[in-house]
Amino acid sequence: MPPTFDDLSLTKLSERTDYECWLLEAVYAIVEHELFRSWPDGVIYTLGNPSPQFIGYLAISAPIGDWRPGFLKAGAPLVLVSTFKLIDMLVEWVLRENGVASTFKFQQKLQHLENTPEFPPLIETRPWLKKRIVGLYSTLEPLRGTIIHDRHFATTDGSIRVSSSKGGVVGDPVEITGEKLRILARVVVSVLKYLEGDWQLDEFREKRLRRDLDELQDLHRLPTLGQRQPFHVGVRVYTSNPDPLQIDIAVIRQAISSRHSNSDISFDLRVLVVQERSISNAFFFPWVVFANANGQWDPSTNPGLFRAGIPNDIKPEHLHAPGLTIA
Repeated sequence: MPPTFDDLSLTKLSERTDYECWLLEAVYAIVEHELFRSWPDGVIYTLGNPSPQFIGYLAISAPIGDWRPGFLKAGAPLVLVSTFKLIDMLVEWVLRENGVASTFKFQQKLQHLENTPEFPPLIETRPWLKKRIVGLYSTLEPLRGTIIHDRHFATTDGSIRVSSSKGGVVGDPVEITGEKLRILARVVVSVLKYLEGDWQLDEFREKRLRRDLDELQDLHRLPTLGQRQPFHVGVRVYTSNPDPLQIDIAVIRQAISSRHSNSDISFDLRVLVVQERSISNAFFFPWVVFANANGQWDPSTNPGLFRAGIPNDIKPEHLHAPGLTIA
């Protein structure tokens, strides 16, 4: 009988992983609104101006007495062990859901993984994710053993250098920088958050996950996915045309791509209709509306379904710029 991964099962997973998740979330500030911030519109087409304004935003946080930098300089072994433990609990949960009896022996769990057990749909439908979770588990298991049982590791300013010592044979050292530890923790905690339904996995977040896994290629030891750094921005267009579907999406896409040529770009579109130097109507189109449209609107798009409130940060100078519009 195939596993169901029902709500009760997911609750058990959440309860098992709660402490380690809490630790890593606290150490690295792995918080949804911090990882995926909502910024004001960053690309502005003023009325009658075909050239956009690009606006950058930056969040700065420097709390006095922050304990985390000091902890991370010395705590790399604990972070690595805690992160591996989360992967181990995920793997053990998956195996149990597939009818495999619990075992404390990692080698037995690795052997069971070779039989390709079924993972929850969020992972099972993404073979690239499933393979890399297994790859991380396989690579990190002997390193975890060294940290727990031997002394063949060293830490320097947040980085860790550790060798497998399985069977008494010391292998080549693996260097894991502080930044790579951060990415590893972020990947594992994020996957659990998506699985448990605390966070929603959309296209942008999936790309972020793929990019992070590419950064961990030397740990999962699988080919990179070739994921460029994802970049998402809000676009605002002021137009005198009451039909928002006359906005040329391809022109906007090209402008952003030229500015961020090395990124995998996406954008939401806010259209503000100007009548007599005031906003008469507003629309908001999320990226999903035209993501796969090759720069063209879907003929079935109904603008009325995307009416939105008028934002409260309108600048008067954006309502009467000279020149041609892109609509």
